[in-house]
Amino acid sequence: MKKSWILKAAGVAAMALLLVGCGKSATTTNTKKAAEPVKITYWHRMTGSYKTALDHLIKQFNDSQKQYKVVGVSQGSYDALQQKIMAAAKSKTLPTLSQTPYTNIGDYVKNDFLIPFDDQMLNGDNKLSAAQLADIYPSFLESGKYQGKYYGLPFSVSTSILFYNKDLMTKYNVQLPKTWDDVATAGKILKPQKLTAMALDNSYDVTLESMAQQAGHQLITKDLKANLNAPTTLAAVNKLLTLRKDGYLQTAGQDWYFDVALINKKAVFGVGSSASIPDMAQHAPKDMNWGTATIPSYNGNTGTPLNGNDNVMFKGATKAQQAGAWAFNKFLLKAESTAYWAEKTGYVPVTKSGTDSQSYQDYLKQNPAYQAAVDAVPASFGSTIFAGYNDYRNQLMSTVDLTLTKNKDGKTAFDELQAKTEPILKAAK
Repeated sequence: MKKSWILKAAGVAAMALLLVGCGKSATTTNTKKAAEPVKITYWHRMTGSYKTALDHLIKQFNDSQKQYKVVGVSQGSYDALQQKIMAAAKSKTLPTLSQTPYTNIGDYVKNDFLIPFDDQMLNGDNKLSAAQLADIYPSFLESGKYQGKYYGLPFSVSTSILFYNKDLMTKYNVQLPKTWDDVATAGKILKPQKLTAMALDNSYDVTLESMAQQAGHQLITKDLKANLNAPTTLAAVNKLLTLRKDGYLQTAGQDWYFDVALINKKAVFGVGSSASIPDMAQHAPKDMNWGTATIPSYNGNTGTPLNGNDNVMFKGATKAQQAGAWAFNKFLLKAESTAYWAEKTGYVPVTKSGTDSQSYQDYLKQNPAYQAAVDAVPASFGSTIFAGYNDYRNQLMSTVDLTLTKNKDGKTAFDELQAKTEPILKAAK
């Protein structure tokens, strides 16, 4: 009887130990699972040194905490990235985050792809303070805002700036053009020397958008009114086409970018993205003394449309992934992060504190060509976002091409563009 009780007691004790052991194992396993960081997949288009710099920032973020792990995936180009996003949307395999030109946001929202950052950015324990929100350059922040919500957060942002060849300016005694009339003045001096005063990319659409805004009307206003054949727009078109006809301005054609003419010393000035500075530094002849400045004014005003890309967050992300995506973007907005990215890539810091940081100020002293890109920020503006933007842009590019390659009259071409754009805007309202 006693032996039986002892055996039963031993059995109970053994079972208890086994249960405790199993319980401990299950608890350990659950703890281990809970400790695994939330994966944040981040698609981007960066390659080469740009990818190296982005990988560095991703690693810094991942090492700074244990809750989230960002996994960056390069798609190689904007076109490839866009194709991958559209394919992933159909198969419901979208990443958590991606880079994209902010002008894609309207179509993404229409197709129900995106989640705005508002809940995390403006509310909760990890929100931006009023000072942190004000630290982001206003035009950069507003460019990703659509229908009252922040669908895009600025990351790689560039401005349009003027590039110039100092040696040719000195040799032929021409001054830095402060206005587009100054370009014509320089052109009269340089044309007999078989030099063009101003070089643009293969399309003048960005310069036209800048001039239209300077003249008082954006090409497409915030209330979706098209000013494509407004008198102010047509005057800007005529100014550019006349300068080109007179031999004072050239567009790149098959060379695509303005800097080819400058590098080959065929033009003295050029307008292009500040993101072109690294290309100039790499490819310009070693004996070429070049610099940068803000773009010429038009109608007494200055202004530059923003280029580059924002980060967006896709539907399908869990609440934890949304929180992680925001945490990563908040990290990218830190002064040291945005300064590092700007120093390594040539983009503009997206925050005032990044620009004012000792690191970036030291960088500007060593690389003064980037000062003009920062100086252009106060007059910068975002293109209007709307569903159908890419359809409109394709029409705009075709219109510009007709005036350049077919010598189509500017008024006729832009009257037709206005007619083609109005239905796109009507559908977007």
